[in-house]
Amino acid sequence: MAPEIFARLAVYATQAGIALLLSYLMWSLSNLYLQSYIRSWFYALSAFALYQITILLQAYFVPYPQTSAFFQFVIIVSSYSFAIFLLRGMVQTRVGDAHILSRLSANKLFILLCGLGVLSVLPFGLNESLDAWQQYFQYYIRLLIMGVILLSAAVSLLHRMERGFGQRLAVFTLLVWGVLYVTSTVWLLTTTLELASIQLILAYKCAELFLLCCLGLALLIWLHENEHNANRQLTEKTRYLNRYDQLTGALNRDALLVQLEEKLQQTVTPIYLLMLGLDKFKTINESVGLKQGDSLLRQLSQRFEASILKPTLVARTGGDIFALALTDINNVTQLHFALRHIQQLVEKNFELAGGSLHLSCTIGIACSPHDGNTAETLLQKANIAYHQAKRLQNRTLAYQAGMEDESARLISWESELLAAMRNDEFVLYFQPQINLRNNSLDAFEVLIRWQHPEKGFLMPAQFLPFVEQLGLSQQLDFWVLHQAVKTISAWQKQHLKVPLAVNMSPLHFQQDGLKSKIKQLLQQYQVSPELLELEITENTAMNDIEKGFNHVLELQQMGIRVSIDDFGTGYSSLAYLRRMPIEKIKIDRSFVMDMASNDSDMMIVKTMIKLAHGLGKRILAEGVETAMQLQLLHNMSCDSVQGYYFAKPLPEAEAIAYCSKPGSW
Repeated sequence: MAPEIFARLAVYATQAGIALLLSYLMWSLSNLYLQSYIRSWFYALSAFALYQITILLQAYFVPYPQTSAFFQFVIIVSSYSFAIFLLRGMVQTRVGDAHILSRLSANKLFILLCGLGVLSVLPFGLNESLDAWQQYFQYYIRLLIMGVILLSAAVSLLHRMERGFGQRLAVFTLLVWGVLYVTSTVWLLTTTLELASIQLILAYKCAELFLLCCLGLALLIWLHENEHNANRQLTEKTRYLNRYDQLTGALNRDALLVQLEEKLQQTVTPIYLLMLGLDKFKTINESVGLKQGDSLLRQLSQRFEASILKPTLVARTGGDIFALALTDINNVTQLHFALRHIQQLVEKNFELAGGSLHLSCTIGIACSPHDGNTAETLLQKANIAYHQAKRLQNRTLAYQAGMEDESARLISWESELLAAMRNDEFVLYFQPQINLRNNSLDAFEVLIRWQHPEKGFLMPAQFLPFVEQLGLSQQLDFWVLHQAVKTISAWQKQHLKVPLAVNMSPLHFQQDGLKSKIKQLLQQYQVSPELLELEITENTAMNDIEKGFNHVLELQQMGIRVSIDDFGTGYSSLAYLRRMPIEKIKIDRSFVMDMASNDSDMMIVKTMIKLAHGLGKRILAEGVETAMQLQLLHNMSCDSVQGYYFAKPLPEAEAIAYCSKPGSW
């Protein structure tokens, strides 16, 4: 019997050794690939190794009956763990599968299996009359259940089996292994031969060993094939991204240049390259969210692709910038039709999760061969035309010779303006606002001048247009706001409390972060909010009435006054103006200048004053330069005035001195 026992022990030990080797490989691979199904296979193979080792130990400790229940518990838990975790790994390979084994953690699953082991062992230890059934529950039924689970694992793979050899071998192995367990159970339940027949046991264990090797080989081949497929997909994706924009599927800039160059070489007819950018897309992203903004860009790209114009090339060259190449344009009329059609594609409402959204665009145009005969040159000229159109606020603009010089000049202005803010080259000037009711100083309007190190003293008209064209209005606004609050703080220390009114650009006023910026400045310099007033144009207030209302209300709640500047030059609605919680309305100087000699202007000013008082607002007239104008405004019950009749904009030292003048204006 010794050779037979040795052969039996050798088979069990070999199974345990191979299972341990495979589990070690799975552990290493799970740390490398970080895939949950590989970790499940590690648990399964480790459990199988424990299963075989426990059987070996049980044979060694046969003389000690008190250990029998413990060994049976370990055998039951480890064998079930092998089958269950193997099935769990197969289920987890299916992406998005909601199987219960995928949702249960490994710890919870192991606890459930331990509970099953206790239920399989405990009754027989407590009641000796059940010993006759022990072999059925602890061996036959267990073997049958393991076979069914392995067959289930094979079926789960069959549902989505790929062409790889590894998966096919795994399915075959699991099917054969499951059939082996099921048929063995049925045969043992029906045969009259002794279970302990050494020949049958060795044959059975050799078959199990062969299937274990096949399973390990199948899993390793499968993982290798997965890695190969992943590398191939990554290579294909890299090739795709080298040509196409990942978000919209349109060509990227590099692919546009390559394909446009090919088109230019193949045809002698003109090719129009349009550089199209969405207006205020950054604001849209901030209001509806980045995901909705991405959806909008995808929809727009699809519209271009499906357009009746059939652009030869459609590319996305920047965040909200698209390039369209058009052929078959033979005259100006066709070009205008194409441009209008493209604008309509953009202006058509976009349906997003939060509702519909309306957009507009700016287009720069370059044409071959007139503007360039290479793709790089044509793209550069279209880009120059686009940015020039943006600066001039034109809807469309074709490239013209010399635009590069304008761009270079603007770049120079941009660097100088940014340096001026960094180096405090800008200077604040202050123009007094006089209260006509008590002949006192109401406030100073803050104005800006530039002490340029090379160009000398510059007035606003000499640099503010460039600030707007370069999109630096918000930065300059914040610089002025910061300096104004700093000035108020300095004046407070001199026991001088005079409010300062600061002009605010539409773009800055519409930003959601303005309130927090002002609050931070007021806290930093310990300035009372009543000493700060913001002046906005009526177009700014009425552009987005709900948003404007909320911003004004938030500032009013902080104690900051808000006034409407240049009233009468925009498109106010009386209903909206009544709702807007503003403190003061300023009549534009264009109505005051000719008021004494123009009855229409006189009537307009008089109506504005009555309107403001009817709405419960204070009113200030700008541009008062003569005593006649002042007397007329006084007679019309205007609340406050501002203009050269009282004082030109003053530097800080003169403004402080002005405050000490007796109130005899």
